[in-house]
Amino acid sequence: MPLAKIVDETLGLCGERFTKHQVALRRDEIPAGLALMCRPSQIMQVLLNLLSNAYDAAEATKAPWIELRARTQDGTVELRVSDSGSAISPAIRHRLMEPFFTTKEPGKGTGLGLSISLGIAEAHEGSLTLDETAACTTFVLRLPLAPAEDAPGDRS
Repeated sequence: MPLAKIVDETLGLCGERFTKHQVALRRDEIPAGLALMCRPSQIMQVLLNLLSNAYDAAEATKAPWIELRARTQDGTVELRVSDSGSAISPAIRHRLMEPFFTTKEPGKGTGLGLSISLGIAEAHEGSLTLDETAACTTFVLRLPLAPAEDAPGDRS
């Protein structure tokens, strides 16, 4: 499925919330030819979770923003979701993907989003990590690209 379509449909689910609360969304345009072999609804779930977490972190800042960047390398796509919220404490970074671990106040989160998202990424032969070297909180979703289709005259 085209990655651009997955991203656009995901942003369709949460973009109005960003606009309504004046959270700036910065995003890369994704080339039309990039495609994933995936269950689109599951990848949308991962992106929606990352964007929702970024919104929760950025919402209370003075000039809130969320950034969604995409780049390709060696047959994979890397989607980076960053936000203007405060950095994640080094003391808890190792627990972020644990089921039921949350940094949110009671009643605001279940602590399942990142662990489920990690499972989905791994089921798609990808990964989900926190970029501990980034200047702001940045989660990185890496997924394999679908193989390019054979050109029409190349079949033997």
